[in-house]
Amino acid sequence: MTEKNKGLLVNLFLYAGAFGVGLIPFVWINDLFAAEAALTAAATLVIYIVTCFVPDTSLYDPYWSVTPPVMLLAAMVKYRFWSANAVLLLLGVLVWSLRLTINWAVTYRGLCHEDWRYRMFREKYGKLGFALINFTGLQFVPTLVVYAGLVAAFFVVESDGFQPLMLIGLAVMLAGAALEWTADRAIHRFLRENKGALRTCDVSLWRYSRHPNYFGEMTFWFGIFIAFLTVRSDIWYYGLGFLLIVALFCAVSIPMMERHNAERRADYAAYKRRTSVLLPLPPRKPD
Repeated sequence: MTEKNKGLLVNLFLYAGAFGVGLIPFVWINDLFAAEAALTAAATLVIYIVTCFVPDTSLYDPYWSVTPPVMLLAAMVKYRFWSANAVLLLLGVLVWSLRLTINWAVTYRGLCHEDWRYRMFREKYGKLGFALINFTGLQFVPTLVVYAGLVAAFFVVESDGFQPLMLIGLAVMLAGAALEWTADRAIHRFLRENKGALRTCDVSLWRYSRHPNYFGEMTFWFGIFIAFLTVRSDIWYYGLGFLLIVALFCAVSIPMMERHNAERRADYAAYKRRTSVLLPLPPRKPD
């Protein structure tokens, strides 16, 4: 068995166990929002504990994509939320989740092949400092952000009937997933064709945005917010959790990737001058 397959099996059993633990408080807590919070917190704690013994924080990486459909399906089963609104939203989330999880699996290399950002934090802050960063910034903060984005989805799944305008939200969600799929497919092909050459990908969507995959991700979560507005516009502010996801990408993920790319690629400065940072826009003409 290859190292990659061994790692995938470890991830499979880890997430099955983590969600199994998370479902224990979920079953016993009556309030939907508290039950979901307990589920995701318990599951994250299990993964964190494992990463304390297996030096591989990348074990947390799939959490972002696999958790939302688990949480929504758990709510639908427990509370019997089977309205058309709930089913359509779940289908949209499943499409996004499968695409993102498959992309992770394709690029996954095996246990202890950590993301460069985690390695950087390990080297910079030492064992004790990294343990704190791992617990907070690398695992529980993203878990909190995903939960905040899903609050709008919980209101949708507990709503009755079918609101036709919800199809607009669903269309935006699928558009976001399609943008991510197109961006990932383009960059994977570019890396295969330019293997070993530290060139910046400037084809397909990458010609118009330096981070089209992040733009697609934000679009997906905005689609959930639109779906929420169709069922509970009276409490629209409850659905603003998606702004935390936007803030996470704009304040943390994008700046880190910008610095990383600038350090590794000599042509990145020129690419940066002509290409929009996030929104897909026509390339600027050189000065």
